[in-house]
Amino acid sequence: MRNNNGFTLIELVIVIIVLGVLAATAIPKFINLQHDASRAVVQSISGTLKTAMDFVNARKEIDNADLKVDYNGNTITLENGYPTPDATQMRYLLDMDLPTSNAWTFNWLTVPCDDSEFCIVGNRGVGDQVPDAPGFDSGSAVFFWPNGYVLDSCFAYYANLEIDGTAPIIGFVDTGC
Repeated sequence: MRNNNGFTLIELVIVIIVLGVLAATAIPKFINLQHDASRAVVQSISGTLKTAMDFVNARKEIDNADLKVDYNGNTITLENGYPTPDATQMRYLLDMDLPTSNAWTFNWLTVPCDDSEFCIVGNRGVGDQVPDAPGFDSGSAVFFWPNGYVLDSCFAYYANLEIDGTAPIIGFVDTGC
């Protein structure tokens, strides 16, 4: 009587093939999850900005204010009736952990964000070195982009066009996420 204590070569090859097929179908799905998450983050920032603007507008009406409003204990400066697009005010509006250092902003188009969960650069004019943002053709803007990305084609933005009676533009670009 022969003692059978192991697997045959054919059984091992079949197991390896099955594992290879499973890995080949599962790995692309996991890779896309990070990109989907980055898109969701950028879209979420844009939505949060829109909600914050609604709160600022409500506060502006309640206080009958033209130049500044109190928002959660912080003063938000208004320009043509809307918040100025600078990094400090956006921190207040979004109540987010954003970097306070400006050391990384000089290379935002080529060096990935790694200072915090998000990076931010504000008070950027149309003539400044900024990515294309739909509708941003005057005034100044603030840009947000997630960790691991450069400010190129994966960002949210708020643009105060600085035109009387014209609402700011809040949007996102997620083609490069």
